[in-house]
Amino acid sequence: MIRFANPPAAPQPPSRYSQVAVAPANAEFVFLSGQVGLNDDGSIAEGAERQAELTWKHIETLLASEGLTLADVVKVTGYLTSADDVGAYKTVRDRLMPEPPPASTVVIVSGFVAKGLLVEIDVVAVKRA
Repeated sequence: MIRFANPPAAPQPPSRYSQVAVAPANAEFVFLSGQVGLNDDGSIAEGAERQAELTWKHIETLLASEGLTLADVVKVTGYLTSADDVGAYKTVRDRLMPEPPPASTVVIVSGFVAKGLLVEIDVVAVKRA
């Protein structure tokens, strides 16, 4: 079983995530490449919230291909091109991630490889033996 924690001796997180995620010794780690908010036709979705929703949909599809779900995610890294989009990103992340939430980092970056992309997310999941 994955163990998540926010130790009381550490400063508590300002939003919904765990500061520690510990995988069991017999676990297999699954690393997903960064995913972006593309529509089914390959076009870039409009707006950070819609891009975040599609990005999580793609992550769920990739996890499912390995027999995993969002409950198996131990670490999330979100990349945004604007601090103004943090609220939309967190709203979608918090709605989709089960309890307890995984460890999480959000980084503001100057841009992505395709113009118009606002959100990219990569995750690490654990496949339990």
